[in-house]
Amino acid sequence: MSLENSKQSRRLMHRRSVECEGFLRDDGLWEVEAWLRDTKPFTQRADRFRGELKPGDPVHDIGLRLAIDDGMTIREAEAMMRATPYPTCVEVEPILERLVGERIGPGWRETVRRKVGRLETCTHLMELLGPAVTTAYQTMSYGKNPEGRDTLENQQNSGQRPFFIGGCHSWRTDGPVVAAMFPQFATKPVAQD
Repeated sequence: MSLENSKQSRRLMHRRSVECEGFLRDDGLWEVEAWLRDTKPFTQRADRFRGELKPGDPVHDIGLRLAIDDGMTIREAEAMMRATPYPTCVEVEPILERLVGERIGPGWRETVRRKVGRLETCTHLMELLGPAVTTAYQTMSYGKNPEGRDTLENQQNSGQRPFFIGGCHSWRTDGPVVAAMFPQFATKPVAQD
C-alpha cells in the first residue's frame, strides 16, 4: 500500500501495525483490546537480551485492554508485553491499573501524564492508549442495540452536545455539517478579509 506512486525504488525496513477491537460485554461494560506490533523484514543479529530475530519476528508485541462503563469511566485496565527488546520492559505491565476510576474525556491526556510517569512506563504502551480510546468512542457510538440505528440520530435526539462537535475540520461549529446536523450548536462563520 502506498499513498502515492513513488518514483524511487525502495526497500521495506520496518512495519508497525496497530490493531484495535471494541466489544460490548455481557456485564454491560465496553471493552477495547489494542495491540502494537513492530517487525523487521530481515534477520536481526543476536543481541545480549533476545538473541537473533528472524524476519517477521516481533521486536515489540504489546497489548492493552480497557473496560469502560457508559459514563466513560475506566473499570479495568491491563497491559501485556508478549515481545519486548529488554527483559525489564515487562515490569511496566501493572502500570495501567492506575487509570482505573479515571474518566476518559476532556483533560484525559493530562490525567494520564499525572497518573503514569514517563520513566515508569513504556513509550509504545502510552502511544497505544490513543487509538484504544478512539476505538472506545467508535465502539460505543451506536449504543448497546445498534441494529438498524444511526448514531447521528441517537446524538440528535439526546439534546446534549455530542463530544465530537468542535473536534475536527468537518465538525467545527461554524461549518456546514454542524449547521445541517446540529443547528442548535452551530455558530456563524467568521468573516474572512
